[in-house]
This record gives sequence, structure tokens and C-alpha cells, in this order.
Amino acid sequence: MSCLICAGHAESVDCLAGWEERRCAQCGCYRMSQALILTMMDEGQIFDAEKMRHWLQLQRSVVAIPTIAAQQAILLQ
Repeated sequence: MSCLICAGHAESVDCLAGWEERRCAQCGCYRMSQALILTMMDEGQIFDAEKMRHWLQLQRSVVAIPTIAAQQAILLQ
């Protein structure tokens, strides 16, 4: 399985319907909405991996597993 942020190797983790959870050595553990994944694929969009990793690190001070939905993605692309 690949990381949804950096495309490196990641472990897929079972989670709630509508979400994908990954555990990546570089990006850490996070959840991303399936709707966002499909939208980004349709539009050919990718994340700025460094910017997203920094955001995830900040979020982990608040929640154990950060979630990425469309509103965060718009700000972090």
C-alpha cells in the first residue's frame, strides 16, 4: 500500500467507512476522507508532502490520529 501524501510505502489500517487510514514511516499515522482522495485523483492533484507533514505534526498535539478532509486539503496543497 502507498502513502496518500508522499506515495511512499505505508500500512493500510482498518477504520470507519468513508475514510482511509495509513501509517507511513515519513508522514506518520493519519486518516483521509475517501471523497477527498477521489476528488484529488480526478483533478490530478497531489499534496506538498513537507507542508502536510508539518500540519500533521501540529495536529498530533491535539489528536492522536489527524483527519484530512477537503477543507484541510485546500489549505495545504
